[in-house]
Amino acid sequence: MTSPRERRIAIAIVLSTLALAAFFFAQGTVSLVATSLLGAGDPTPIDTPRATADSSASKHRDATAMLQRNIFDSESGDMTKLPEPAADTTAPLVEDANAPPTKCDGGTRLVAAVVSDKNPDWSFAAIADSAGKTLLYRKGSEVSGKRVVTVESERVVLAPTSGGRQCELTMFASLTANVAPTPSAPATPAAPVEPPSDGRIPESELQEGISRVSDTKYNVTRALVTKLLGNQAEIMRSARIIPHEENGVVVGVKLYGIRRNSLLGQLGLQNGDMLRTINGFDMTSPDKALEAYARLQTAQDITVSAVRRGQPTNIEYAITE
Repeated sequence: MTSPRERRIAIAIVLSTLALAAFFFAQGTVSLVATSLLGAGDPTPIDTPRATADSSASKHRDATAMLQRNIFDSESGDMTKLPEPAADTTAPLVEDANAPPTKCDGGTRLVAAVVSDKNPDWSFAAIADSAGKTLLYRKGSEVSGKRVVTVESERVVLAPTSGGRQCELTMFASLTANVAPTPSAPATPAAPVEPPSDGRIPESELQEGISRVSDTKYNVTRALVTKLLGNQAEIMRSARIIPHEENGVVVGVKLYGIRRNSLLGQLGLQNGDMLRTINGFDMTSPDKALEAYARLQTAQDITVSAVRRGQPTNIEYAITE
């Protein structure tokens, strides 16, 4: 029989042994579970921002320096420069309509001009076309595919009807352009050169084509009328034509500078005569005046209504064949 004291000691030893065994058993269980969850081997390193940046930089290096040096093609040079776009040579050139006018081509030339400072509508220009036919034109008229822009004393500015840069006709330009250069050492003496014709009708031809019946009646040959209408510069050279106004309204055109042996002088017109109508066409309108000239080509008789020294006067011309 054991004493109570011995039984307490034995129970304490057994409990201590059980507690120690339970501790080691729990520790082993925890280690086994950790091993199965985490697996064997070295732990995986944690990525840091710097490591990620270094990795990206190593994978994507900047190739700008290599492209600039272009060690594989030294002639081409820097490959980072973009090629300049090639100029489009097929695009049509657009001419500036406001640029200074150039010289007109096409064979047209300015023969004469009558300028009215007060009324530009009464400024006329005698222009010869490529065929040599001379007609009267004013601002807004068309000649050889061009429109008359301005009429000045020694030049006329034209503009293409289809748009584009303006050109100009200058007085005597065709004469100076056609002068040949003087040879430095001619082999033979040069033959005398006649001065260029300025389109004037010889005085003898005027006298043959015009016959005076009275102070107010004349006979004119059809051949002379046709020649005058084809060379209207002759008419413009015969006198200065100035619109005459009364109370701000044009009532006719006055003639000045008429010489006795000139065309208008031989037709019986005098200095200071004011023309009102020609065959009924009102001379107070530039358009009507041009129309009157155009109708003279087929007219059988021509009647000029004028005012001479304040008195109305009619001058009649019979066209003979």
